[in-house]
Amino acid sequence: MAERFWEREGHYPARILADKIYRNRENLAYCKEHGIRLSGTALGRPKKGEPRNKIQDYYDECERVEVERRFSLAKRKCGLGLVTAKLQETAAHVLAMSVLLLNLRKIQRAFFRLLAFLSAVFMPQKNYAIVQ
Repeated sequence: MAERFWEREGHYPARILADKIYRNRENLAYCKEHGIRLSGTALGRPKKGEPRNKIQDYYDECERVEVERRFSLAKRKCGLGLVTAKLQETAAHVLAMSVLLLNLRKIQRAFFRLLAFLSAVFMPQKNYAIVQ
């Protein structure tokens, strides 16, 4: 993915937010060679006297969890986990449609929030006391 990013943007990403399984020696060496910061803890036992930027690690982990949450939502609600297309081109189209649906859901949610806000502003609810 870093190579595809380079082809598209002309430079490597500043950082990669990856699961622990991708933090192996090969990927760490690749990232170091290209000046990419690979998020997460270091391999092996922590070295004495080497400070770790825990705040940066926390922010990286929060962003990675957000991405994972979006994938989970796409799998559960938009059919991303049900792709059974045989051809690569067809599978790419199905994935693109799932991502489009995910974006449309986000736009729909924002639109309904705006409508709720406008209806609260322009049509306030009247509270009547019940008199017996």
